[in-house]
Amino acid sequence: MKYTLCLSGGGFRATLFHLGVIRRLIFLNVFNEIERINSVSGGSIAAAMVMQELTKSSFSSIEDFDHRVIKPVVNFIQKSPRGNIYTIIPLRKDPLKFAKVLDEELFQGLSFNKLAKSPQWVCYATSLNSAYSWKFSQDEIGDSSIGHTQPTQDDRISIGVAASACFPPLFKPLRFETYNRSFQFKYVEGMLVDRNNPTPPQTILLTDGGVYDNLGSESVLTKGNSFIISDASGITGNWRHDLPGLLGELKRPVDIAMDQIGKLRRRLLFNMLIKSDDSILIEAAKPLSAYSTKELPGKESPTRPDNMPVYVSLPRDLEKSIGEIRTDLNAFHDIEIHLLLWNGMVKIDAALKRWVPYLIDKKFWNVVPDINIDFDKALEIMKSGKSVRVWGELHKELHINPQRKFIDHITTVL
Repeated sequence: MKYTLCLSGGGFRATLFHLGVIRRLIFLNVFNEIERINSVSGGSIAAAMVMQELTKSSFSSIEDFDHRVIKPVVNFIQKSPRGNIYTIIPLRKDPLKFAKVLDEELFQGLSFNKLAKSPQWVCYATSLNSAYSWKFSQDEIGDSSIGHTQPTQDDRISIGVAASACFPPLFKPLRFETYNRSFQFKYVEGMLVDRNNPTPPQTILLTDGGVYDNLGSESVLTKGNSFIISDASGITGNWRHDLPGLLGELKRPVDIAMDQIGKLRRRLLFNMLIKSDDSILIEAAKPLSAYSTKELPGKESPTRPDNMPVYVSLPRDLEKSIGEIRTDLNAFHDIEIHLLLWNGMVKIDAALKRWVPYLIDKKFWNVVPDINIDFDKALEIMKSGKSVRVWGELHKELHINPQRKFIDHITTVL
């Protein structure tokens, strides 16, 4: 069985949740079934790191994955990169500055055309010119309205990730210049044409991929491929007594629009799940019981709830807080990182064993992601980091124990 793995947007929260998912897929020997990765925004940071390292060599073990992928990302996050991007005024920043930071810290100028060809990676932004998803991949860049062009050495993965993640109004649109490029139409009105676009726009304005499709789900909805969707989208809560400031007011219309698009897409995907024997959708904001024990209306699971492994039960307030972690580019505390990685690991583990148990080797059945933390202390840290701040750090300290930082003990802790 071959899958499309969709990694949603959702800032650093999404990046860490998705890395937990991929880590578990590798551990369960299921990652080899992934033939395509679709990514948006924070999911694109995770996908880019995985693809960069797969271009060098496959992952020999979980420890190898932790060393080559998770540790560099955690180190990058805990440097609070927003300080190198926003400086004084946090609105309408140039996403090329974000791309520069990504290259300096993670990608070292690697280009799409230098990546391994398998799995196929499609990094999605949104074209303001055409109002369609704009794709960056190993073989082509573009959309169905303007056509596609072949990537060159100048098309760095940092540019694709920055375009995919330049959330309005925090970032200006990324300007993709088409000078000296040839764009080819593959299809027009559903018909294969394979002809040149003689007059592409000189400049394509690209914004966050989540504006069009925050789940990276368009290809599975249109092609009907088997999918594993990892959804770390945000929760658009109610404004009650306290109104936010200017930044909150500016973000709110975009948040509402993206939230509604996401809900509509989940309904379509849910209808596909009911008819499918092999596809999975997990959400960072849902309780673990939704995958381990809860019945799915209209569909009987291959594994009955009483045959499922036993998973750690978190206090509901703490479990709920994981899905509400902020999505900005500020530094995350060790506890936040630990919980997000674990959340992705445990939910994909439960979903696979519940709905596609034939993919799981019996020796892994009762081996489940564990977590050993002080729940009260974790909830305190989660509450203190719940808000979005324009300036300054949310946490006075990023480590409960500076002598035993999470980044230095990831493999033994997870």
